[in-house]
Amino acid sequence: MIKLENINKIYNQSRPNEFHALKNISLHVSEGELIILKGVSGSGKSTLLSIIGSLIKPSSGSVVIDNQSIAKLPDLHASVFRADKLGFIFQSFNLFEELSVAENITTPLIHKSITPKELKDKTATAMNTAQIQHKANTQVKLLSGGEKQRCAIARALVNSPKVILCDEPTANLDAKNSKIFIKTIKKLHDDGKTIVIATHDSIFDSIDAKIINIQNGTIV
Repeated sequence: MIKLENINKIYNQSRPNEFHALKNISLHVSEGELIILKGVSGSGKSTLLSIIGSLIKPSSGSVVIDNQSIAKLPDLHASVFRADKLGFIFQSFNLFEELSVAENITTPLIHKSITPKELKDKTATAMNTAQIQHKANTQVKLLSGGEKQRCAIARALVNSPKVILCDEPTANLDAKNSKIFIKTIKKLHDDGKTIVIATHDSIFDSIDAKIINIQNGTIV
């Protein structure tokens, strides 16, 4: 499902402040696998996740997801790839505060040619899975942190992605909502989703997952 070969990411290349964020990383993730990228802040785990998600490009190396090479995709093509194949859950939620829950969830479907009924059905299914359907018409700015995270989960699921990427997903949640998130992730994994999570939160130790430790831009 995901194959990374000899990934390097260098910022400010050939300048005095050159920084090697990732150093010759190779990683294979099988379909349906749950991977935890663990490491302290600045270790490179979020950079690696962003490369998997085609949000940034590696300085060198190969990235193949679902048999498609994405390392050098032009920005427009990368955007379409993300919308079709990936679901993202971010630390800061990245929601539109003035829009309703339902409106936020439909945003990944904007570029698709689907009927209003399909749009409504997909949105309803995602909201039910994330248990946020009761807030469908509520503006996001009025939600609690846990409710915002459930909205973000629904948005990540609305397009039925093959891969779900999570970047520090519990960083802004209390203990109760972190446990709810863990329960949701376990269900998605049981449903066959391929999931990669970047985190340093010990709560993920309770999940049956493959742990990849990242330190100073390398796998250790």
